[in-house]
Amino acid sequence: MYRNALASILFLGASGVAHAGEKPLYQPVPDWVRLAPEPAATGLTDDAPAMVIGDVQARIADGQSWTYYERATRLASILAVSQAGTINLEWHPAHGDLIVHGVDILRGGKRIDALKGKSFTVLRREQGLDEMKFDGRLTATLAVEGLQVGDVLDLRYSVTMRDPALGGNAVIVGPVVAEPIKVGFVRTRLLWPTGQAVKWKTYPVGAEPQVRDAGGWHELVFKLPVARQPEMPARMPGRFARPPIAEATTFADWQSVSKAMAPLYRVDGLIAPGSALAAEVAKIAAAEKDPRKRTAAALALVQGKVRYLFRGMDNGNYVPQTPAETWTTKYGDCKAKTLLLLAILRELGIEAEPATANLANGDLVAERLASPAAFNHVFVLARVGGQLLWLDGTGTGTRLEDIDDVLPFDWVLPLRAEGAGLLQVPARAPVRATGATVFDIDLTGGIDVPAPFEMKVTTRGAAEGGLKALMGLRSKESLLDMFRNLVPAFGQDMLLTGSDVSFDEASGTATIALSGILNRSWRYQDGRFRLDAAAPIAYQIPDRTRANWKDIPIATGNPMRTSNAMRVRLPEMGGYVLEGDAALDATLPGGKRVVRRATLAGGLLSIDTEDAQTGAEIAPAEIPAARAKLAELNNRVLRVRTLPGAPGPWRGVEAAKRAGKYDKVLARYAAYIAEKPEDVSRYLARARFLAKIFERQKALADFDKAIGMQATAATYRERAALHRALGHKAESLADLRAAQELDPGNTGTLYALASELAKLGRLDEALALLQPRIDEEGENQPDLLAAKGAALGHARDAAGALAALDAAIAKRPGNAGFLNGRCWIKGTLDVQLDTALKDCTRAIELGSGGAAAAALDSRALVYFRMRRFEEALADINAALEQRPAAANSLFLRGLILRRTGDAKAGDAALAEAELLFPQVNEDFARYGIKP
Repeated sequence: MYRNALASILFLGASGVAHAGEKPLYQPVPDWVRLAPEPAATGLTDDAPAMVIGDVQARIADGQSWTYYERATRLASILAVSQAGTINLEWHPAHGDLIVHGVDILRGGKRIDALKGKSFTVLRREQGLDEMKFDGRLTATLAVEGLQVGDVLDLRYSVTMRDPALGGNAVIVGPVVAEPIKVGFVRTRLLWPTGQAVKWKTYPVGAEPQVRDAGGWHELVFKLPVARQPEMPARMPGRFARPPIAEATTFADWQSVSKAMAPLYRVDGLIAPGSALAAEVAKIAAAEKDPRKRTAAALALVQGKVRYLFRGMDNGNYVPQTPAETWTTKYGDCKAKTLLLLAILRELGIEAEPATANLANGDLVAERLASPAAFNHVFVLARVGGQLLWLDGTGTGTRLEDIDDVLPFDWVLPLRAEGAGLLQVPARAPVRATGATVFDIDLTGGIDVPAPFEMKVTTRGAAEGGLKALMGLRSKESLLDMFRNLVPAFGQDMLLTGSDVSFDEASGTATIALSGILNRSWRYQDGRFRLDAAAPIAYQIPDRTRANWKDIPIATGNPMRTSNAMRVRLPEMGGYVLEGDAALDATLPGGKRVVRRATLAGGLLSIDTEDAQTGAEIAPAEIPAARAKLAELNNRVLRVRTLPGAPGPWRGVEAAKRAGKYDKVLARYAAYIAEKPEDVSRYLARARFLAKIFERQKALADFDKAIGMQATAATYRERAALHRALGHKAESLADLRAAQELDPGNTGTLYALASELAKLGRLDEALALLQPRIDEEGENQPDLLAAKGAALGHARDAAGALAALDAAIAKRPGNAGFLNGRCWIKGTLDVQLDTALKDCTRAIELGSGGAAAAALDSRALVYFRMRRFEEALADINAALEQRPAAANSLFLRGLILRRTGDAKAGDAALAEAELLFPQVNEDFARYGIKP
């Protein structure tokens, strides 16, 4: 912000200034200006700043402001020459002049007049039309000829302004830039007649000017740049901002500003009897007797029948056009809409007055000097039944239900003939939700597979109006990208496959209907599947630990209210339980209240949440309590879980297929692919879904299509795993070879390829892949040794396998994976079982999570070999507690159960294992282990 301040004022001139003629004037620099040093005097070395001079001098006299600018730019490169070669100066064509004093090229210690025989060309360019602004500014442009690298381009010009709407008052503003900006000479100088009542203020830390009176003028000169400004914290109230400016005003106080601007909004006689506008007012009067309903109808008329278009022409930026003109043209800016609404309310007998606000930072208004420059918006304050109503004609979709809502302006200034002081906007949440979401996900096909979802998002107010505008500007694909962000981030696998938008004029709402496919993330722990059902409470409480931040409150944002309804239909898995706060009603410091109700009945999980925010601040003293309260609430996470011993969700897949539970998902995948058949990722998404529901042959067809369009190492690896599960050994091997060719550095592919070759009896080829890498003695040599051991184990070479693992462990003695690998080889080959137990036990002690589960599985196999079935069963059950879908563990559990006489349970476990990985039986048979 500080770095841009000087450039914005020097290069663009003063915003809102006006021009008494249609062409620039060409005059010498006025006598009151104190000239900057010659640019050459600043020492133009190679490391000299690009901006050699940045000089702003402004004065107030006789109700007029005059601002003088000089900018001298060093053109150190051809890019700088290109950028600086066209000068554009803007001004407003109603109340002031653009005066050009000189455009010079400094080269070799000489000044070359770039204006000799030339003049600026005047253009009318409405640069703000895309933001619905038509302000009538003119642009004077000049293409400077003959510029060269190494030149200095020196521009001097002035802008004057006198606005009758300000009642003889004037305002001047200059930049106060701070380090680390780099400028050769930079100055801001403000002047006014000695003895004139002028107030001034500057905001950056350390910006203390030199003050003197000379020649009848009071003068402030700021020595710039000031020291680097202190870093400010996130989410601080706007009043703590330090705009990089100095300003001066002849307005004595806010009452003076209020008085000066109030006459602009007199409404007497502005609606002519018998006019079209009078007829509209009469309709409201006849239809509604209740003052609140009349007020709401008047606001709806102005918001709905008059489009917004900023106009700053003719009488300048402060004078609104008449209601008759606004109604005839059906457009107007905030001034025009406010005057129209005031006139209508007057005819309807509603007490109302205009008020000004700042849309960007209303909280800073109370800290600024009293002047119209503190504001950029005007609206209506109405009193109905003792209630103050905040009415913005430029808003959209406000209805009777919303009439009590406040506007997020912090501080405003009512405009009254007798004058008024600043009025603080109360902190109050909206009556009606500004956004309402209904989210429905159907998990009846299984908790571990992508599921269809439907979602409706209803918005009102500015969001509704903005969406209506976007519908005509954005492509369908662009809108889908925007809508995708509305879907809760429950999982990475989310596809948006359909959308529709509708508008309800009666309620002033827009509804976005979305449909797609989503994968919820369930966790398995303690024999139960768990789902985090509600998102953590979102409330930003940023850092205030620095000493100079400790007294700065936290701004919580604009008032808002949202509602969210979630419906999750669950599959039959033996029952569910809710954990956490099913009924939550929490209020946090800063005016935030969250109310949540959750129920679980008949396989339907329902969660309804309302989040309201008043916009109040969190005071410094409240910050610790706010943090503690938020942590406490988010620690009580709402979850749904299965009962102990719930069956694995894969068990229900075949029944779900028979019941048509996946038809909707498959139809959406088909439509998704048909919409963009050249998109490889769409075939892969369906392939992964088909693999999850054990339609592996169909999944292969999608993988084939994707690889045919765009082959990658990752896709080859995925297809290889699918071929492996189906027993397609040659195809799996071919895919792994293709993956290695595309990504030879991927060790995972190398290990898988060596393993497959060994299983096929091609041990020499496997070792030929691994041994050269082992001999390199690189960082991953221990992993390669472990892979070699696994390959030798598949070939039933116990001595060679164990020697390779011994070598790997010698290099990394505490590696749980290597210890488990050695235990597994001993168990599968039925050798050295006593030491195998020690290896596995040590791996369990060293490992965690999946590594510990794998070691438990290996120890269970060793106990199985030793016919210690009770211990084997305990270990395999513990392994399945952490990895319930591990086919190897399920298969081994089935073997153990059959050996201990529980054939029914054993057969069920064996069937589960073969469902998850059809080749599991063959893998164990290689070691002589069969049911």
